Amino acid sequence: MATSHQELSQSPQRTVIISVALVGVLGALATVFDYLHLKAAHQLTDYSRFSVIALSMFLPCMVALVLFSRGQYLRQAVWAVFLFGSIHLLTLIGQALFLHNDTAVAVEHGIWILVVEVCLFATLKRQTALVLSTILYSGLLAIIGTFLFLKADEAMHAFGEGELVQLLIGNAAILVLLGGLSSFREFALVESARAEASEDHAALLGASVEEANAARQKAMRTLSSAEAAAKARESFLASMSHELRTPLNAIIGFAQILEMGDDGIANIPEKRKEYVTDIRHSGEHMLSLVTQILEFSQLESEVCDLHPEKLSVPEVATAAMRMVGVLADKKHVPLLSQWDGRYNFEIETDERALCQVLVNLLSNAVKFTHEGGLICVGVDFDKDGGVKIEIHDNGIGIPPEKLANVRDPFFQVNDQRTTGTEGTGLGLSIVTSLVRELGGEFDIESTVGEGTCCRVRLPLKMRTSASADSQEDEKLTSVVSA
Repeated sequence: MATSHQELSQSPQRTVIISVALVGVLGALATVFDYLHLKAAHQLTDYSRFSVIALSMFLPCMVALVLFSRGQYLRQAVWAVFLFGSIHLLTLIGQALFLHNDTAVAVEHGIWILVVEVCLFATLKRQTALVLSTILYSGLLAIIGTFLFLKADEAMHAFGEGELVQLLIGNAAILVLLGGLSSFREFALVESARAEASEDHAALLGASVEEANAARQKAMRTLSSAEAAAKARESFLASMSHELRTPLNAIIGFAQILEMGDDGIANIPEKRKEYVTDIRHSGEHMLSLVTQILEFSQLESEVCDLHPEKLSVPEVATAAMRMVGVLADKKHVPLLSQWDGRYNFEIETDERALCQVLVNLLSNAVKFTHEGGLICVGVDFDKDGGVKIEIHDNGIGIPPEKLANVRDPFFQVNDQRTTGTEGTGLGLSIVTSLVRELGGEFDIESTVGEGTCCRVRLPLKMRTSASADSQEDEKLTSVVSA
């Protein structure tokens, strides 16, 4: 807003500068014509000869000063022209009247006094221009008044006296008109400044209101996020207390039975072996819970040490299927693989992170697939040039209203269909973070009662922080060179 007003104010200023410069050029031409006229009329005195030559050189210099300084010295130039020009014009008028008794030449020079007054009002403040113009008019009035007083008894000069009186009256009318126009101009400038200030104030108020609304909305979103995070952590703590208490109770209970020795129910070697196995399974379950929590903490704190290397995606998928195979066999859920054996589907990524992603997805698929269900792992080329991994199951599915939140930390579906399933609610959150670190994309599609499809898209080459920075530098370099 301020820029537009500044441009608008510069346009009239440029017009004034050009107008005053043109007046100076015309004044110089008029001075040359005046010199020729006085010479032809044999009225050229020593003063006229010197002053006309000096003024014809002085005015172009002032015009050049104004133009080359782009108006910076406009007021100083007007002051100089006023002082020199006023004295010169009044002197020429006095010589024409008192030395040569030529009212026509006096009127010709008197017209240029009007031009000087207009320049004063166009470039200086109203009070200053009014004072200077009044002084100039007073000098003109004194010269013409003295001449009329001395020649009042000569009837031959009646016609010339009428021209001089009209010059005085016209000059006075011009002064009054210029004063009124200058007053109106100052009033318009004040109103324009006031309107500009009002617009700026309104803009500032609008910006303040927008900033306040944005800050309020941001605070509300932050509060909602904090409340959701607090609720999720409360749910997580409650779930973890249950998840940890169950294997701990089993470990303590089986350990107490073993402590009873032959006096207890573990007096049979087969029973002892069974209880020891149960203790080991409970410990492994606890270790898995703690490992998931530690992995999530590392990802949240952005402390994720990745080492990209060339590998075959089907080989990593096969290894992950073997890890989850024991759990799948217990539920009689077969794990099927589906990819074209003619291709290696080789990419450059972190093997441990990719294996963990697939293990988490397969574990979830087994966990939420009923006994006798089916899980299929597919690997294929992606349309964007990378590799696509899909894990399909025909399990219970995820309700649409909860599908958007399943990747949030500590989130669990927790309905009657998932009763009895164990978990921390961190599996899919860890998958999402790891896939993002690998430079890929992770999508979930699910239909209740039909199953779920988890899709992971990975680039052929993982973008590390250094490579990402170098690519950004290359982009910046190309933009600068362009």
